[in-house]
Amino acid sequence: MKIEFKKFNELANKEIWEIFKNRSKVFVVEQEWLACDIDDNDLIATHMMIKTENGELAAYLRIFDLDDNSITFGRVLTPQKFRGQEIGKELLKNVIIWLNKNAPKKDIKISAQYRLLNFYKKFGFIENSEVFDDDGIAHIKMIIKR
Repeated sequence: MKIEFKKFNELANKEIWEIFKNRSKVFVVEQEWLACDIDDNDLIATHMMIKTENGELAAYLRIFDLDDNSITFGRVLTPQKFRGQEIGKELLKNVIIWLNKNAPKKDIKISAQYRLLNFYKKFGFIENSEVFDDDGIAHIKMIIKR
């Protein structure tokens, strides 16, 4: 597996297609999220991908600034065929390393699916809100304060 970080304009057409295809499968089809997945944040984000040796997307997330003092990541996914192999843990471990290097003074704020609360806690996140509904899916805001 290899890890890549790319701005939108650095992504190849096939990479963009694979990202959007997998986000659609996970968020729209599997989770029945009835919202527009593609948004303007895709244009400003750094896209993190874990790929197999043959270039297949095994995990993904996008990173972008919220404001001068905080940064976020979201659209975290592992395609179904790669689940259960701890690739999601590798994704989170490596995004934290990247954020420590590239945004060391910024708080890391995320909106996590509530069912993944304990997963994110293992990486140092703490709850920063009550549970709330986001298009039919329970979420909670979490933070790593810097």
